Amino acid sequence: MAIAVGHCHDLKPPAVRGRHYRPYSVTQLDRSLLERDNQERNALSPQRRCLSSPCFTTVAEPASDDAHDDKKMPRVEIVAGRHARGVHELIAEAAGAIASGTRLVPAQSGLGGALLLKDGRSGEHVAVIKPLDDATSSSSTNGGGGYESKAVLREVAAYLLDHDGFASVAPTALIKISRPEMETTVASIQRFVAHHYDAGELGPSRFSVTSVHRVGILDVRLLNIDRHAGNILVKNPPTSGCAVDGSTSAAPLELVPIDHGLCLPEKLDDPYFEWLHWPQSSRPFSGAELDYIASLDPFKDAEMLREELPSLTEPAIRILTVCTVFLQRAAAAGLCLADIGDMMTREFSSAEEGLSALEALCKKAVDSIDTQSPKRVSFGVLGGEEWVAFMEKFEQLLPPAFEDKKRGAGVALN
Repeated sequence: MAIAVGHCHDLKPPAVRGRHYRPYSVTQLDRSLLERDNQERNALSPQRRCLSSPCFTTVAEPASDDAHDDKKMPRVEIVAGRHARGVHELIAEAAGAIASGTRLVPAQSGLGGALLLKDGRSGEHVAVIKPLDDATSSSSTNGGGGYESKAVLREVAAYLLDHDGFASVAPTALIKISRPEMETTVASIQRFVAHHYDAGELGPSRFSVTSVHRVGILDVRLLNIDRHAGNILVKNPPTSGCAVDGSTSAAPLELVPIDHGLCLPEKLDDPYFEWLHWPQSSRPFSGAELDYIASLDPFKDAEMLREELPSLTEPAIRILTVCTVFLQRAAAAGLCLADIGDMMTREFSSAEEGLSALEALCKKAVDSIDTQSPKRVSFGVLGGEEWVAFMEKFEQLLPPAFEDKKRGAGVALN
């Protein structure tokens, strides 16, 4: 069985409907991506296609030059993430598994119909595929279930923003799978991470301080509103080792974050950080962690997301910018991860949900531009000049807020 693997240069991710982000919901697929005309791609000669696509051993030479033969070959095309590290290797393995006739099987846990792709020869898991929701698709292997387009885009965004694999996000891309006589499938694909447990099955005392910090740094940048114990995998099995003095001690366990479909919301929201009260979060950042945080360029990252994921909305991209700047200034001021996460989390008093310290600071900055701003801040209402003015005011407000936090005082709204 032959399979063609290539880049989908002409396709863009599906357009995102609606201005406001609706967490924990699975809605109908934006179908624009599925309805693109593929005539130009099918008309390419085999020689031209080989120049623009990775050469994998799973790609067989066509028996003839007839363009119709190309339509008989299943294709896996990279829609977004083609330049990211590890993606080509992942797609090659996935293409080989698909070529061998491997069936996609539903994952045992998770929402939205995640599917597992196994290697047809070894039987080992290769990837997790999260299809876009298309209830009308006859090719749906999970009864029409799937993920909304915004969630799938955010899965890819999290990987693209995990520079140098700092937080160990597994290689992720947006792909299009075309098979003979079956409807096209658009999905995110992520390399499967072999693991024995998730963080909810083990106490945090054995988790590596470095791993906790790195997952936390990623979550702060992305304003992750759904970092629960079930989407933090424990990569290393819990084995015991022998210490230098002959006593038995357990090696620290490394963590791998997954499921980033609820990061980068379109307006400031209340994040959920499972690690917030773990003891590791109260430990100071290491020199290497501080260097990494300082090296982040939120404006360059924003441009990268606009190019790689053009359907990711501008308010979501601005969330990344605000949260990254907040992280950088807080770390430079000497705050630990727990302090930073606490300032981003809303407080509840008298059964009423109040603003987080971060939201209060953002509202102050917005009010300096527009006194009629709503209580819940959304950056989508700010024009270009207003956005620049907001960022200038926001950064001015940060130093005294961090000093208040170190003294144990709150951030006043007025």
